[in-house]
Amino acid sequence: MFFALATSELGISSFTINLLLITSIIILLGLPTLFLLRSGKGKSAF
Repeated sequence: MFFALATSELGISSFTINLLLITSIIILLGLPTLFLLRSGKGKSAF
């Protein structure tokens, strides 16, 4: 609902909002994964 208000009042396109959401999701999921892979240093978890 907040994004719908921001789109109509600020003139931001829905494509821009979707792009920001997808980028933030990729960063939030990618950074812990990268940290776990680097901390493992090639060790297998299985």
